[in-house]
Amino acid sequence: MVLPDPSGKALRPESELTTGFEFTPWRLSVTPETQAQKLRCCGIDSAIWGDIVDPGIYATLTIKIVNREGFSINGSVHMIQTYKVHTPIRLGEEVEMRGRITGIEPAPRGSLFKAQYELIKDDGSIAMELGRVSVRTDPNAERTGPSSGNRSAADNPDAPVLGLPRIGEKQMTPEGVGTFSDENINRIHDDPEIARQFGYRAPIAAGIMGSHIMMEPLVREGGGPPKQLDMEVRFRRPMFWDEVLAIHGERANSHLSKIALMKPEGKPACFGLVNSVSY
Repeated sequence: MVLPDPSGKALRPESELTTGFEFTPWRLSVTPETQAQKLRCCGIDSAIWGDIVDPGIYATLTIKIVNREGFSINGSVHMIQTYKVHTPIRLGEEVEMRGRITGIEPAPRGSLFKAQYELIKDDGSIAMELGRVSVRTDPNAERTGPSSGNRSAADNPDAPVLGLPRIGEKQMTPEGVGTFSDENINRIHDDPEIARQFGYRAPIAAGIMGSHIMMEPLVREGGGPPKQLDMEVRFRRPMFWDEVLAIHGERANSHLSKIALMKPEGKPACFGLVNSVSY
C-alpha cells in the first residue's frame, strides 16, 4: 500500500470532501502478517481467525482510503462503525473497496462525516458492507466528553450496556497503540504533544482497536470466525494508551449480543450491539 503522504498532511483541500464524493475504487488484500501484527497490538492471538480476515481490518482501511485520496485524517475521531458481513473474505484474497461520503453535518467538535463502503469480490458479489461516522475535529473547539448526567435511562446512550457481567479485560499499552497506527497518518494515536493539542491527556487508541477486542469473544464463542455478522460499534470515550479496559458482555437470542469495553471509572469506552451472527 502506498499513501500519497505518510505524514498525514493534506494534499487536497478539505472543501473537496462533500456529500456524494466517491473514493477511487481500491483493489486490496490483507496479508496474514498484517492481520497478525494488528491483532497482536490488541493483545489478540490471530490464530483464532484462521485464514479469515477480521472485519475490523477493513474498517481501518476505510480510514486510510481518505488519506489515500489525498486528504488529511489528523484529528479524525471515530464515532460509529457498522459491519454487515455477507460472506467471509480470506487472507490474501483480493477485493475491491468502493466508498462514498453520504452526509456531512456540523458537530460540537468539528464536522460529522458519514460514509458507506462495500467490499466487492471478483464475481461481483458484495462480501461486506461497512458504515463509518466520524468527527473531523476542530482543534479550537471546546472539548467535552459524552455525558449521561441528568438524563433518564431511556435517553442515556450508554444505557444498553450498563450492568453487563464482566467477562475479561485488556491492558492498553503505548507500544501497542502506537504500533497499531504505524503509518503515522493520525498522530493523536502516538504523539503525546499532538494528543494534548486536540484536548486529550495522552495519546488515544484507534477506535478500531476496541472493535477488534470486542470481536474476539464473538469468535471464541462460535469456535471460529462468523460466516455472517450484523454489528454496530459505538465509540463513546477515548481509550488512553495506558488504561486497563474491562470487557463486559451479555447473551440474547442464542448469541453474544452486547459487548462493552469499560474504562477504569466504570463508563464505556465503546460497545458493540450484535443484531445477528451465524457460524
